[in-house]
Amino acid sequence: MHPVIRLIRLMTRKTKLAVMIIISIVILESASTIASPKIVELIINQVFYERKIEVLIPLLLIAVGIAVGKALFLFTQRFLNAYVAQNVVYIIRNKLYSRIQRQSIDFFDRIETGQLISRGTSDMNAIKRLMSNGFRIFLSAISLYIGIFVMIGLSNWVLLLIAIGSAVFLFLIMYSYTRRSRPLFRSIQNKFGDLNSVLSENIRAARVVRAFAAEQIEITKFEQENESYYLLSLKRAKLRSLMNVVFPFVLSFGSFLLLLIGGKEVILGNLQVGTLVAINSYLLLLRVPTRNMTYAIINYQEGVAAMNRIYEIIDMEKKIKNKPGAIDLPPLKGKITYKNVTFAYREGEEPVLRNVSLKISPGETVAFLGTTGSGKSTIVSLVPRFYDPQEGAVLVDDYDVRDVTVESLRKQIALVQQEAFLFARTIRENIAFGKPDATDEEIIRAAKIAQAHDFIMAMPDGYNTAVGERGETLSGGQKQRLTIARALLLDCPILIMDDSSSALDFETEHQFQRAIKELIKNRTTLIVTQRLSTIKHATKIVVMNKGKIVEQGTHTELMKKGGLYKYLYETQLLTQVEPLTPNEVVKEIVENKKRRTKKKKQKGGKTK
Repeated sequence: MHPVIRLIRLMTRKTKLAVMIIISIVILESASTIASPKIVELIINQVFYERKIEVLIPLLLIAVGIAVGKALFLFTQRFLNAYVAQNVVYIIRNKLYSRIQRQSIDFFDRIETGQLISRGTSDMNAIKRLMSNGFRIFLSAISLYIGIFVMIGLSNWVLLLIAIGSAVFLFLIMYSYTRRSRPLFRSIQNKFGDLNSVLSENIRAARVVRAFAAEQIEITKFEQENESYYLLSLKRAKLRSLMNVVFPFVLSFGSFLLLLIGGKEVILGNLQVGTLVAINSYLLLLRVPTRNMTYAIINYQEGVAAMNRIYEIIDMEKKIKNKPGAIDLPPLKGKITYKNVTFAYREGEEPVLRNVSLKISPGETVAFLGTTGSGKSTIVSLVPRFYDPQEGAVLVDDYDVRDVTVESLRKQIALVQQEAFLFARTIRENIAFGKPDATDEEIIRAAKIAQAHDFIMAMPDGYNTAVGERGETLSGGQKQRLTIARALLLDCPILIMDDSSSALDFETEHQFQRAIKELIKNRTTLIVTQRLSTIKHATKIVVMNKGKIVEQGTHTELMKKGGLYKYLYETQLLTQVEPLTPNEVVKEIVENKKRRTKKKKQKGGKTK
């Protein structure tokens, strides 16, 4: 279906009514424009040549009335056009945002952020221009063309052929322009999206860029993308300039022929001077609808390209969706089963998980350990169904996650990710993100368990403190503790912690470990971690390598096997020397002082 037709179908009844009124007003406005040369013709022929002075005042009053009416028509149609444009963009923007929100995680793996921002900003503006300007001036151009040809034809059919010939040349030029501009406009919009991607990525990675002194490299990268966009824009400007030069030339040549042939007709007495002046005015008036048609085509090409880009996102199939007949998941006990699971992020790529099978009992705490790229983060992401395996199945309480509704599944899983993301809202709103109706007591309890309450209360506005974009006003450890509190508030039967303690400093980590027993109590917990302090709480340790489970068991059992776990433990985990907290340091100093005092007394007693 053509994007413009889809756009019309999106309109409300009120908006469609406004469009019908606009069409009527455009026709009336065009008629008033066509009437002006006719008034001049009557004044010249009847007043100047036939000496009918009595008709001068009425004709002038009609001319003034036409001018006032035209002004009112222009005001009304532009206002209604703005209303239609804003209404359509409002609907499409909501539809686009809603579609993005409902997409699967793999969608964000494939589409760059800058491209999405471009669709929500520059592409929306292109649609707005089409509906506010392009639509109106296109209708005006068509109405003027019809009116001009009718008026010239009623006066002299030979001169009508000159006008039609001029119009044909103009249409051929526009057709050539359209064919060349359509792919160009799409390329420009895509390149603008690439430019946005580079810019947004660089802003997010500001610390990394400066840490590696890579400012000049990033500047060069941006300048290259900007130069490509600049060259494409120049190409567009060249096309537009060519159109602006060719049109007046064609019209001037047509006017020359018209005056040459029309002048002979006046001399022969076959045509009145006023009529020739009016016909020449109509011919020159062709510049208005032709120029309007050019801009309408430009707006049309940009608007259609923008709509295609937006509908590309709206129409993109959602990979993770409820299958027909999916049921709501009943309250879970927490049993998780992986049955011969094989998974790759993209078709044709090397699998990240290979024929993985694993059983996790309700209330069990399982730590996933392995080398980088072993698949430990991927395996836990299949439980909330962020992705579906190509082979095998993932079950919760013996329900295949694909047989239940996605919402009912995820509402029973709390997730703490490695990247501690916070919204630009208050601390209270961030903690209660998954449970907006949470009471203050529930929020504070979750914050206390996550060891966040003390630093929150130390802030000027406490729980009402705004954290800024992505929580930039907080430290890494503080952000991570708030995301932990956010997950705790949900009190779900399944908890997934993907290296969630990685951003905690050692003192906070020590405090966090005190609460971890309550954190994992009465729930199934999946932990992806490399920290020995976290692994020691696990009832089962799963060791992964190259997408396979190579070992599983308790710490003691795995150490006896002498396999990969023992190697990782001795080379990586055992080297994690965690310093004492300040209180423990003071306690240790006091104990050391007591031991030294005791030794001195013992030595003094022996000397005597």
